[in-house]
Amino acid sequence: MTSDGFRPLDEKSLVEYIRATPALVSILGTEFDKLEIKEVGDGNLNFVYIVVAPSGSFVIKQALPYIRSIGESWPMTKERAYFEATALKEHGRLCPEYVPEVYYFDRTMRVIGMGYLEPPHIILRKGLIAGVEYPLLAENISDYMAKTLFFTSLLYLTTTDHKHAGEPY
Repeated sequence: MTSDGFRPLDEKSLVEYIRATPALVSILGTEFDKLEIKEVGDGNLNFVYIVVAPSGSFVIKQALPYIRSIGESWPMTKERAYFEATALKEHGRLCPEYVPEVYYFDRTMRVIGMGYLEPPHIILRKGLIAGVEYPLLAENISDYMAKTLFFTSLLYLTTTDHKHAGEPY
């Protein structure tokens, strides 16, 4: 554990973390012996876990303070999980049909708990590599970008509201 209280989670310690977090227990219930946890982070930066219980599921994403694939010799900002969670919440407010709901955020542990899209949903990058055709992709991305960019801009917001919208960052 670092001096600021951060520690990387693994599948075992994640169970204890969930058990101690009422907001997460409220989604999964208390049947901890029936939890299914799978680490699915395929990137260079974060730990990503799919957590499934009989009564619910979510994704836990933990941002490390360094590049995962390189190690502590390449540090990353400790605030990036906060920025991501804040942006997800705002974008989810504007486009709930395109953004997973954020259930929980822990700034110290850099943990985001968010909605899990169950199969047959797959990561877009993997689908594109596999040659999956997404006939609505351009329309959906355009809708998402139009809503998030317009409704957070000075074209829509007053100067004062725009200034306040940037305060969390």
